[in-house]
Amino acid sequence: MTHVLVVDDEVIFHGMVARALEGLNFTISTAIDGKAGLAMARSLKPDLIITDVMMPDVTGYELTQTLRREPDFAHTPILVLTAQSGLQDKLKSFEAGADDHLTKPFEPAELAARVLVLLRRAETARALAPATSHLEARMIAVHSLRGGIGTSSIAVNLAIGLNALWNLPTVLVDLCMMAGQVALMLDAPLKRTWADLARFDAAGLDAETLNSVLSQHESGLSFIAAPTLPAEAETIKADALGAALHLLKQRFGYIVADLPHDFQASSLQALDAADMIVLVVAPDMASIRAAAAALDTYKKLGYPPEKIKLALNATFPKLGLPREKIEAALGLPASIVIPYTQDLFVESINFGQPLLYYKPKEAVSQLLEDFAFYISKTEHKKTRPTEPSEAWGRVYKRYNERHKA
Repeated sequence: MTHVLVVDDEVIFHGMVARALEGLNFTISTAIDGKAGLAMARSLKPDLIITDVMMPDVTGYELTQTLRREPDFAHTPILVLTAQSGLQDKLKSFEAGADDHLTKPFEPAELAARVLVLLRRAETARALAPATSHLEARMIAVHSLRGGIGTSSIAVNLAIGLNALWNLPTVLVDLCMMAGQVALMLDAPLKRTWADLARFDAAGLDAETLNSVLSQHESGLSFIAAPTLPAEAETIKADALGAALHLLKQRFGYIVADLPHDFQASSLQALDAADMIVLVVAPDMASIRAAAAALDTYKKLGYPPEKIKLALNATFPKLGLPREKIEAALGLPASIVIPYTQDLFVESINFGQPLLYYKPKEAVSQLLEDFAFYISKTEHKKTRPTEPSEAWGRVYKRYNERHKA
């Protein structure tokens, strides 16, 4: 039997929700505040959660965000039911990870209809999910609050590298909705983009629809391009983007997300969903200040320190701040230091030829390929593939050579 948890500090709404759903043969449990709601959710593992926002201890936004970071609730439908009806309030619900937002007072029939849609979508997602959990995608978000320091180039090459290493379905998602360049860097025509999902909300988005906006690079890498025009980006619903990321996690071995230089809704959704964040920094004061602000925000969002990997990219030939001072200032070691190779990257962008695919023997390509291995799933790194790829062979050879030296 379907189990619904209602979290609201006004008991009258417990009864109103129960009456609205009474014809659906659900089991309904209730919690009087957010703290109790979290405890009951973890204990009962309900099929769906309905939560108020304004509660005395833990708000509905905080409850949603907390549960979304726990594997048991990554895909549990959450509906925010609140008296707050402004656009910003709805966006806050979706940014926190909610699947839907409904305003009080509500029509019982509408609440019942929305609950049924959310449950159907969750059932579809479970049907599409692989039988074993280790097949679920590892998602890597590449992020920086400062533009022009190679974030997109790093994202593209890491995606190419992961796809080549493991021969697993890999997708690169361009979430720089206002001015994304992933398609250009892959020399791909903009036939389909995120904008083609604008008419869909989360309830209407399914695997077949999502497949219609996936494009393919000649390397075998799948990607979703950013909209052609900035105006088109504004039409994409936040809940549809969240649903798309959930669906992609069930279909791919690896996801790499190229993020905009901010903490807007799409960035937060991707950062929350990511298993790892590659924070890109250049060796100059402006970039370091931006990185420090990003790290502070990650901390406030509750991301564990091990989720963050620092990528230091030398974007100019000399006078850059030394690595040790950057690491000391940020309190984080650099997981990769990319040397100045401006001509190679400019040529790569201008011709739409990712270095790791077209020039795998270049020193910087080898460095990025090794880093792609480093950020791979632990079970992949520890086990020799049954049929090792050429990329895996190159990484393995370099590893042996370094340890012999």
